[in-house]
Amino acid sequence: MNKRKKNWLLVLIYTIMILLCFGIVMVVDHLDTSDRGGKETSGSPCEESSDSPGQEESTDDKDYTAPETEAGGEMTELESEKEIRKKRPDKPAEGEETEEEAEEYKPPVIVVASDVHYYSPELTDYGEAFEEMEKRDDGKLVHYIPQLMDAFTAEMEELKPSAVILSGDLTLNGEKAGHEALAQKLGILEEKGVKVLVIPGNHDINNYSSASYFGKERKVADIVDPEGFYDIYRRFGYDQARSRDENSLSYVYQLDEKNWLLMIDSAQYEPLNKVGGRIKEETLAWMKEQLEEAGNQGITVIPVAHHNLLKESILYPTDCTLENSQNVISLLESYRVPLYISGHLHLRRTKKHKPEPGESGDVYHISEVVADSFAISPCRYGILKWTEDERLVYTTKETDVERWAKETEISDENLLNFKEYGTKFLVEVVSSQISGRIKNLPEEQVEKMAGLYGDINKAYCEGIPVDAKEIRSEEAFRLWQRNLPDSRMFDEIGMILKDTGRDHNTWECELQKKE
Repeated sequence: MNKRKKNWLLVLIYTIMILLCFGIVMVVDHLDTSDRGGKETSGSPCEESSDSPGQEESTDDKDYTAPETEAGGEMTELESEKEIRKKRPDKPAEGEETEEEAEEYKPPVIVVASDVHYYSPELTDYGEAFEEMEKRDDGKLVHYIPQLMDAFTAEMEELKPSAVILSGDLTLNGEKAGHEALAQKLGILEEKGVKVLVIPGNHDINNYSSASYFGKERKVADIVDPEGFYDIYRRFGYDQARSRDENSLSYVYQLDEKNWLLMIDSAQYEPLNKVGGRIKEETLAWMKEQLEEAGNQGITVIPVAHHNLLKESILYPTDCTLENSQNVISLLESYRVPLYISGHLHLRRTKKHKPEPGESGDVYHISEVVADSFAISPCRYGILKWTEDERLVYTTKETDVERWAKETEISDENLLNFKEYGTKFLVEVVSSQISGRIKNLPEEQVEKMAGLYGDINKAYCEGIPVDAKEIRSEEAFRLWQRNLPDSRMFDEIGMILKDTGRDHNTWECELQKKE
């Protein structure tokens, strides 16, 4: 009996101990659940807890207490996550882009100014010899190019393009002092946050026409060789290039992650400079490598050179188009390059290559935009934009020298009325040259005939259309017909009229879709 009581007592003790242990477990579990309920949000079965195996607890979140909502209750999962990201913005939610990554792509904008023909004031006193040089020239505003570049710099600071390109003939005739002075002005532009890219033209290197003008005297001025050109302009594209050609002053500049500029040296200057252009065979091989690499990466390439790719002018058939243009066209078209930009001609032109007469305009062929001389009225520059709908759009803009002159309190009336002055100067220079070639006619007739030539030449330079029928009805044209029908000058008038049938100040095309 005693033994039986003892056994029941042990069973009772064990039962009480088991119940006690079970109660302790329940209490601990309840406390743990309450604690987690204050820290975790409800209903997130896919979310990993901070103490999952193999995952360390973030030190940034250890001491963070989720704030309460305005109503005083617990925050939702989304509200809590937003608050955490505010506290540590450098750690976005998994699979979510950072602010930098999510930033929308902005298509680039470039500005092209060609044939600046800068001339340093250090090389002249603007006296008799200088004036005589200007009268023999083609209407370049050499006297005011320093001020013109200052006005241009001010406009570029406002526009803030992705890059400003000077496509050759940076100086009047390759004067070293002119190169150095221009580089100083371009340096100021870069200091204001605008990237500048340059290539040489036929006037810039080994040019022994370089001269200074003081009083009645013209004297030879120092020039630059290819190494000297690079030393002066290395900060304007060359030292930032993603690739440089070993055989010329050509290079590739990465405009952005989608677009490259193929800056081509088309000038011939060894041992002396030539007017015409040609791209070396070694440079063509280098260009092919760059185009191949760009094609593999889905990059759009825009070539820029000084000399023309296509035959752009009836009036100037020689020394303007590249001597090996067909080879260059074949190379560029094999990679379906959309556009080639050039200068040299001193005329504003746009043209699409058409190897077969009458071929449909829908068929792909490369196009060319030719920038006129920035130094000749109306002193325009080109603006090339990549649009959001995958198009290239080219327009032109006249440098507002008058506004710049007023803002900088310039007193020179020519600068304050620059548009009128520049137009008058160009027409007078050309008309005067034509007048000097017309002999044995009354002065009144000569003035009308020369004036007509000057006016249509101005329109030709600007790339604006001329009404040929209206011109042929004018008295001045009939004077040419009656007095000098077989002259070279009258032939030139006919060529200009034939070549000015449309406006060349706008152009656009659709870019090919990249895979």
